[in-house]
Amino acid sequence: MKELTDKELRTLQLEMTSYIDEICRENGIEYSLGGGSLLGAIRHKGYIPWDDDIDLVLTRANYEKLLSVLMENCPEHYSLIYYQVRPTYLPFAKLYDNRTYFTSKLDNLNKGTGVFVDLFPMDVMPENAEERDEFKKEIQQSAIKLASSAPGLVYASASKWYYFLGKMILWFPRHLANMGKNKKIAQEVDQQMQKYNATDEQLVGYVYSGYKTEYFKREIFDSYEDVAFEDYTFRKIKNHDGYLSMLYGDYMTLPPENKRVNHSYYHWYWKTEK
Repeated sequence: MKELTDKELRTLQLEMTSYIDEICRENGIEYSLGGGSLLGAIRHKGYIPWDDDIDLVLTRANYEKLLSVLMENCPEHYSLIYYQVRPTYLPFAKLYDNRTYFTSKLDNLNKGTGVFVDLFPMDVMPENAEERDEFKKEIQQSAIKLASSAPGLVYASASKWYYFLGKMILWFPRHLANMGKNKKIAQEVDQQMQKYNATDEQLVGYVYSGYKTEYFKREIFDSYEDVAFEDYTFRKIKNHDGYLSMLYGDYMTLPPENKRVNHSYYHWYWKTEK
């Protein structure tokens, strides 16, 4: 096995995103770079220098349309992580390069898969802060239930042995109760995240996000435009300032070095020698 270089990792991510961009344009699907990827596009015209992944965000309707296309049309070397295709233990989708795989002490919920691009659905959330917080807590509990359906002790993946031990003990009863029910639970969580989509509430966001401020005016996801990212052209929401200000505050100022985090807990490998 040969470990991927940082350049190879980014090349594969960019090629995947370019493929997604191509099929989105062909099928009238709008998407946007999200999170640190959108921040990187605006502040660095590409990756944040210490970053190592790409996130895409889509309204629920666009998300489901994209997944429908990907289920029907995927190049041989790409595979989809989505509960309608294969067991999945997190409430969002990923496209990954199946010529690669990863090892990780922290994340083994998608063990056996490879270099990926994350696809996050943006669902409607309550404007009332207390109701919104309660909704997010409900989703977090459901997500734990989903993760606990993973086989073996994968559900207890953690960066430290004592975290692993704690999760193994605390989650074990749920694990026993939820084994073999993955698809049913994943579908329930997916539906639960859409609870407010048919309402007139005016906030949207990724409901399972760890960011407390990941909720935005619904209208932000009405308009899109092209944006340069490395040597590619991808899509972004036009009002990136409204999104990034809410998520990061003063997003054009570089954070202190001790706040510059990435996914260094992953190690990426080619399945065959290159």
